[in-house]
Amino acid sequence: MTLFVVCFALWLVLSGHWDPLHLALGAAASALVVWLNRDDEAVSGLARALPGLARYVPWLLVEIVKANIAVTRVVIDPRLPIEPMVVRVRPPFASDLAVTMLANSITLTPGTITLDVDEGDLIVHALTPVSVEELETVFGGRVARVFGEGRAPA
Repeated sequence: MTLFVVCFALWLVLSGHWDPLHLALGAAASALVVWLNRDDEAVSGLARALPGLARYVPWLLVEIVKANIAVTRVVIDPRLPIEPMVVRVRPPFASDLAVTMLANSITLTPGTITLDVDEGDLIVHALTPVSVEELETVFGGRVARVFGEGRAPA
């Protein structure tokens, strides 16, 4: 039901048509999308995670801004205190969707990038050791809370 509501709300926002015919077509299209994806684990997992995502996305945006400021400070500093490193981060998740969300969150955050996923572990390039510590504790914990898996956030 949640997926239907999300699909129909998105259809309403994007279509801009509110007459009965278009509303019926939008509802039918949304129902068809839900029916076609009824067995898709990623879609159902994402639908269950929507309340957690509503809290996670604003937090992630704040973290992106903070990381931008931190990277700017490191680059502007005349001593250039950069210690680039490649590390292996082991997410505490069982689902591929949660691992993918963590990998994308890491890549969106300035100063870090996910290079690869190797047997469930993330191979991450980071500019500073501080950013690595945050990946393993804060980011992993937040994503775990979104999907109700693993450990609680730090």
